[in-house]
Amino acid sequence: MQIRTRLITVLCFLVVLLSFTGVDKGEQVNEELLIAEATADRLSLTNEMSDLPAFQPIDSMVERAMRSLRLTGASVALVKNEKLVYAKGFGYSDKEKKEKVEPYHLFRIGSVSKLITAIAVLKLVDEGKIGLDDFVFGEEGILNGKLYSNISNKNVYRIKVKHLLNHTAGWSLITYGDPMFIPHKIHKMDDVSYPIEFDDVIKFVISRHLPYRPGTRFNYSNFGYSLLGRVIEEVTGDDYEDWVQDEILEPNGINKMRIAGSFEKDRVKNEVKYYDYSVDNEQLAFNGSGKKVYKPYGADDIEMLGPAGGWLATGVDLMRVLVLVDGYSKRHKDILSADLIDKMVNGVGGVQHPLGWRSVKGQHWWRTGTLSGTSALLTRDINGYSWVIISNTTPRRGSFPGTSRWAIREGIKMVKSWPTQDLFDISD
Repeated sequence: MQIRTRLITVLCFLVVLLSFTGVDKGEQVNEELLIAEATADRLSLTNEMSDLPAFQPIDSMVERAMRSLRLTGASVALVKNEKLVYAKGFGYSDKEKKEKVEPYHLFRIGSVSKLITAIAVLKLVDEGKIGLDDFVFGEEGILNGKLYSNISNKNVYRIKVKHLLNHTAGWSLITYGDPMFIPHKIHKMDDVSYPIEFDDVIKFVISRHLPYRPGTRFNYSNFGYSLLGRVIEEVTGDDYEDWVQDEILEPNGINKMRIAGSFEKDRVKNEVKYYDYSVDNEQLAFNGSGKKVYKPYGADDIEMLGPAGGWLATGVDLMRVLVLVDGYSKRHKDILSADLIDKMVNGVGGVQHPLGWRSVKGQHWWRTGTLSGTSALLTRDINGYSWVIISNTTPRRGSFPGTSRWAIREGIKMVKSWPTQDLFDISD
C-alpha cells in the first residue's frame, strides 16, 4: 500500500509539472486521463505539488507578507476559473517542533464560519423548510420553548431569520459587550455556575433590553450567528455540526472540517498550533478555573462559538466551499439558487448588508476571520480568481486583511502562465 501511495504521489506531481514543462502552447496534454489513472485513491496535497517556477511570484509575495506581519505559519489556496491551481503552506504549523505547514493542515477559521452557517440556513430556505421572514421567537417563531420565554422587550419578537443573517437583529456591543465572550460577567450578573452554556447566554441576552428595532441598524453579532446554529438544529432536528457535515460538506467532497476544541489538548490530527503575539495575550480561562491562560487555549469557548467562529478547515476545504456559492456554475454548480446567491451578496430588505460575507464591492466578495491565534481572509476576487489565506498567528501589529490582499493580488498579476489541471480532482 505504501509503494502504491508513493507511485500515485509521484504521478500526480508529474501531471502538475507537465502543465509547465515540455509542452508548447499549441500542444494539448490529456491531463484528465492522467489524473483519472492517478486517483484510484485521492491524496492529501503537499507543498511539492505547487512548488513550480511559474508560481514563484506568489510564493515571494506571500513570504513578504509573512515577514511584514511576522506570521508563524500560513496556508494559501488559489482557484482560477473554478479550478484549484495552487495550494501551499508557509512557515511552521508547530514552531517549537519545527513542523512546516502543508496544504493538509487544519486551522481555526474564526468568523469565516459565519459563511458556512449562512450557506446552511439558505439551503434550508431553498428547500422550503424555513423562510427569511420567519420570526425567530414567540408562539409563531422557530424558537418557542420555555428557554425562550423570559423576553423583556417585545421588539425581540420582531426578530426574523434575515435579521440574524445580516446583523440587524437590534443588539449592540455597547450595552454589555459581546455576549459570546463575557462568561465571567454572565456568571456574576445572572448568578449561573461555570462553565457558561449557550442556554445561559441566550437567557442573558433575551432578558435584557434590545437597543434597536430589528431591521433598522447594523451591529455585528457573534451571538446572532450562534443563534442561527440553534435555529438550524430546531428546524432539522439534528445537531448543527452533524447536519452541516452531512448535508453540505461531505456531499461536496469536504471531509475534514469540524468544530474546533478550546484547549491545546483538544488539537486534532494535522491541526496547527496557535500563536498570539498581541500585547494582551493572557486572559482568565472561560471555564471558571480562575487561572490565567495563554489566550489561544482556554480564554474563549470555541465550541460554543461554533456557528459564528468555531470551524476548523484547510485552505483547500474553504476553496471547495467557495466554488459552491461563487455565482459561477461551469465547473461547480452552485448549491443555492441564483436568487439566494444574489441575496447573499446584495442583501435583503432594510439594511442592505450581505448575508454571510463580511463585505462586497462589485465582483469582489470577502469574509474575514479572527480569533486569538487565528487570522483568515477568504476572497471571491475579480477576473475569475478566488483565494484564501489562513494563519495560525495573531500579529502584534499590522493589518492582516490589507497586507494579505495586496500581496496575493500582486503575486497573481506576476504569474505569466497557469496550469490547466485542477488540483481539486486529486485532493482528498
